[in-house]
Amino acid sequence: MIKFFRKIRQKALTNNKFSKYILYAIGEIVLVVIGILIALQLNSKKAKSDTFKKQQNYLALIKGEMKNNLLTLSNESEDLLSIIENNRKIIALMDSDSAATAINENDLSSLLLMPISRAISIDYENGAFKELISSGGLKDIHNDSIRTILRSWESKLITIKEQENALRQSLNKTIEYVEAHGNYRAVFDRIGLSEDLNINLSSKVTTNKHLLTSQKLENILLNYLACAIQLHEKNYPTFKNDIQSLIDMIDKELKK
Repeated sequence: MIKFFRKIRQKALTNNKFSKYILYAIGEIVLVVIGILIALQLNSKKAKSDTFKKQQNYLALIKGEMKNNLLTLSNESEDLLSIIENNRKIIALMDSDSAATAINENDLSSLLLMPISRAISIDYENGAFKELISSGGLKDIHNDSIRTILRSWESKLITIKEQENALRQSLNKTIEYVEAHGNYRAVFDRIGLSEDLNINLSSKVTTNKHLLTSQKLENILLNYLACAIQLHEKNYPTFKNDIQSLIDMIDKELKK
């Protein structure tokens, strides 16, 4: 079409028909402009399509990570509950001289094991989330609600990690106290760990009942219990709800 206009324009110029030359020249320019606009529109559509596909891919990856995090949270919450229950039982024994005297070493060793051995720490999956943020792709997430949640996700993780660190510090204090004032051999012998380690049972009388009279250990366990309850009853449930809400929103977005 442009070649057609060019030939007519050249013919008009040859025949000294300047007005027609101008007219056809304008027509040629209009065609060029239209062609450019069409090309820009096609490029824009392709760019939008590429951005949409990239967004869907990121959301699918983030959804997978969040589902794994949700499962890990549920598993860790169960162990955290065991720690809470054991700490409560030990503190209850400390409040009752008769109960502390009556409990046998096997049961006491079982109660002591969880608070001195089980650390709660979750390695949250967030590789896709980090890549999305570092690539500047967050702005391309069309759903405002999803974008808002993702923007605040790092701060949510920091809050959870801080509480987990507080719990770990309480665990370390408990371990340090029992190592200094308790008898690990008594625990190992009575829970079967000595046999697993292929060592003989102690020939000496071993006990940890004296720990039940320690005010310092009680203080440590109370702080331990408070940190564990905060994590189990407040931080984790809130975080689970946030994760599930994000998964549900991503599901809806991926179906579009």
